[in-house]
Amino acid sequence: MPITSTGYSGIYHIHSDYSYDGVNNLEKIAEWGKKTGLRFIFLTEHDLGFDQVKFDRFRDDCEKYSRDILLVPGIEYEVIHLGEIVHIGAIGVSRFLDPSINRKGILALVNAIHACGGLAVLHHPNNIRHVLEKKHLECFDFVELWNTKFDCEFAPNKQFVRWMNDQDFKGSYLVSADIHNVAGYSENRVCYIDITQPQNSSRVQDIVDGLAERKYSCRRGKWIVLPDGSFSVPNGCFRILPAVCSIKKRIFRFARYFIPEKYRKAVFKFVNKAWIR
Repeated sequence: MPITSTGYSGIYHIHSDYSYDGVNNLEKIAEWGKKTGLRFIFLTEHDLGFDQVKFDRFRDDCEKYSRDILLVPGIEYEVIHLGEIVHIGAIGVSRFLDPSINRKGILALVNAIHACGGLAVLHHPNNIRHVLEKKHLECFDFVELWNTKFDCEFAPNKQFVRWMNDQDFKGSYLVSADIHNVAGYSENRVCYIDITQPQNSSRVQDIVDGLAERKYSCRRGKWIVLPDGSFSVPNGCFRILPAVCSIKKRIFRFARYFIPEKYRKAVFKFVNKAWIR
């Protein structure tokens, strides 16, 4: 069960229909979360189309549907850096940041999140690490070590962990499934965050504090990922999975050249199934 003997579980990085590409409304997500055994959900809505009025409505709706489960409002901001799109999550903030801050760059946006008392998360960085410098990485509170939508469902990326260690990253790591539609996300496909303390809190701030104080671990299937980026291998056979992931990503990049478009979606859906647990 997701709820542990020492604390309780939730997820990070999910989009509702408050985002332009989200499918489910907050009520549906709350119902799904309770059925999945979650106690909290960190929502990260795209900043496109948001302003303070919409953010206030979003925050109020999160509170409205937080019955037996905590819906934590958050925003995924977009910054263009050296021609690449960088997504930055902001959690624990009470207001929407002025869009002009995004145009000032990564450091300015993260500083603004911190000035609001929030925590900053670098989303799915593996694909954009070639444009990131040490000064960018060290300003974040968290980095998504494993995003099963953009990285691989099978296993964490050991090469990325090694690269982050070379950058002397001092923050903490999270995992996520980057969910846009809860349909099909059963317990074995969800990336859990297990908060160890406090056990019976109903306050959003306690959840945020649990992350900030590293009182958590992450898991997906039989993988356990700790805040420092270390992870346990379920068994010896699983050691080959990071290599399988790299091969799979390369195939996806070139698939458009040899798989007809009308078949591509069906093939990708079959290949991308989490058939290894």
